[in-house]
Amino acid sequence: MLMAAIEKNREGIPKMLEAVFRVYETEFSPILDESLWSEWYKTLLCPNPLMRRKTTEKPVSTKFWNDMDDVERQEKRCGLCGQVGHTRRGCPNQPTDDA
Repeated sequence: MLMAAIEKNREGIPKMLEAVFRVYETEFSPILDESLWSEWYKTLLCPNPLMRRKTTEKPVSTKFWNDMDDVERQEKRCGLCGQVGHTRRGCPNQPTDDA
């Protein structure tokens, strides 16, 4: 049934393309004298405020995660002493400014 629907729509594609190409058969001549151009008013965009995301919200990801996307997390390692389990900020071996 699905294949029949696909075939039915596929038959209409050449007719649609033919109509599109028929539009461009005629040659458009440009208006060279700019004084004959109609006046252009800049387009004013009015976004819908209801569709705006709140600034406190994080953007929602549309990615579908699978097994390949899993990241193996490494243990915290200190940048000062190189020990595992803490970072530079919480290092017990931090030099003090007592001098």
